Amino acid sequence: MAQTTNATSTAVAATADDSANKMFKRDALVTIEKQWQKDWEERHIFEVDMPEDDSVDPEELHEKYPKWLGTFPYPYMNGILHLGHAFSVSKIDFATGWERLKGKRALFPFGFHVTGMPIKAAADKIARELEMFGPDFVIPDEAEDLGDKVAEMSVDDSPAAGQNFRGKKTKATAKFGSHKHQFQVMQSQGMSNEQIAKFADAQYWLEYYPPIAIEDLKSMGCKIDWRRAFLTTDYNPYYDSFARWQFERLHEMGKI
Repeated sequence: MAQTTNATSTAVAATADDSANKMFKRDALVTIEKQWQKDWEERHIFEVDMPEDDSVDPEELHEKYPKWLGTFPYPYMNGILHLGHAFSVSKIDFATGWERLKGKRALFPFGFHVTGMPIKAAADKIARELEMFGPDFVIPDEAEDLGDKVAEMSVDDSPAAGQNFRGKKTKATAKFGSHKHQFQVMQSQGMSNEQIAKFADAQYWLEYYPPIAIEDLKSMGCKIDWRRAFLTTDYNPYYDSFARWQFERLHEMGKI
């Protein structure tokens, strides 16, 4: 019996050591990662400014200081970034680094898409659900809706035996899950009911999600000049004035 106990203890200790060794490797990599990201931020190495050289004309300036600009389709800020964003942004980030290695002044700005109806519609849903269910979002007893429990299925029209069933998954379902109410989507992200109530104000979405996205992209080590970050509404007057200028100019030209 004692031998069995000792053998078990030895096995548990060995497993713990293996686990610790695995975590050590991971933790060492994270430490190195944070060290260099801190160094990059302190040295502002991804910030790109216009060259100041009055001795040459613009064409010669471009030859003397070759430049490159790349950007990423603005992610919509009605949620946190996901692996699809990470996969896509890794390509432009790699290209930015490659152009820097070739001696170009590579600029990678980043924008956040916050115009359109999705944010306003979601904010209105939260406002309605607060009225319906109260600040604690308590739903009155109701019959079980099997439609919320079972994935929507589609069947081949062919009556052949062994017919395949395929689940449908919309883009929204992939991003938010199959929750029936907007507050349930927010709860699935770990938010408290008190915090969820703030999302009844559409402006709060603009204040909440972009900073999280910035931290996630910094954690990826993206070569972004964060001085150039912007939102696509009058929340950012500079970007908004440019969009207004475009439409006013098109109107003057009779194009719209």
